[in-house]
Amino acid sequence: MERVALTLKKYFIPHPGNDHKPHFLRPKTTAVILAGILFLEVAFLLNAFYIYPLSNYLASILPAVLVDETNTRRAEQDLAPLKTNHLLENAAKMKADDMATKGYFSHATLDGKTPWYFLDKAGYVFSAAGENLAVNFFDSKDVAEAWMNSAGHRANMLNSNYTEIGIATARGIYDGREAIFVVQFFGTPARPTLPSAPVKLTAIPEAEAKEIPRSVPGESFAAVINENAAEIPSTAPQARKPSVGDVLAAEPRTTVNYLYFALAGIVAAALVLKIFIKIRVQHPVLIANGILILIVIATAYLSNEFLSLTLMDIV
Repeated sequence: MERVALTLKKYFIPHPGNDHKPHFLRPKTTAVILAGILFLEVAFLLNAFYIYPLSNYLASILPAVLVDETNTRRAEQDLAPLKTNHLLENAAKMKADDMATKGYFSHATLDGKTPWYFLDKAGYVFSAAGENLAVNFFDSKDVAEAWMNSAGHRANMLNSNYTEIGIATARGIYDGREAIFVVQFFGTPARPTLPSAPVKLTAIPEAEAKEIPRSVPGESFAAVINENAAEIPSTAPQARKPSVGDVLAAEPRTTVNYLYFALAGIVAAALVLKIFIKIRVQHPVLIANGILILIVIATAYLSNEFLSLTLMDIV
């Protein structure tokens, strides 16, 4: 413990033993820190543009992480969590694959099919349903935040009428680069209440369905609640809770930001100690080194934020 205290004093506290020049702010240490930031940023960019879109592991854990992100936000509003349903997941996978294969990004398919076509094809009969889409992202938290910052998508995520959720991803080419398409379906299972011959429920009239815009950024899509239907309990198995490792892997930008914030905090503390502990003995080079590190961290952080906001799209 004494050894740790001496090391901390050597690196952070200006005193006669280190000539009032804390080692943490000296040029050699500054060079190592800047090299570490560069390495971290390059690793992040390689992951975002090459590894992330091509990783089967990430494509498999993203749905679980996004379900958890959605339920976290519902819990903040005192709403019941959504249960995963394998039929909704199948419908989401079919829609994601369709967009990835045909290279479009819209609630309506290229031949005009509505989202409910995929629910019907998967065999999911519903009393209410909704769809959120995302593409060109490299952090699951970015997707959840983008949806929450859009009125329509937020309404879907916080809709108390929904009881189930299904999310799936697919890899494809969008805007000339490899991308992951994300489809998020919400639903409430239902069955006809009138004792009659089997009737296939439809979400919206055909005439209304033709009016769905194909690609309008910022819009979400939700079905009108079918009043001639009653909720039935779901028996679908629940998806596993994502581990800490899953979350970190699915949120690379957020993870890098946490590391940047931690490093910035240490550097800021070192600067404060250097300036104020021995205020009469100052070394401009050391202060400049600390400021330089903070500027580099801020530049990397803002660049990553800009990339995320520029590339990602939701409908």
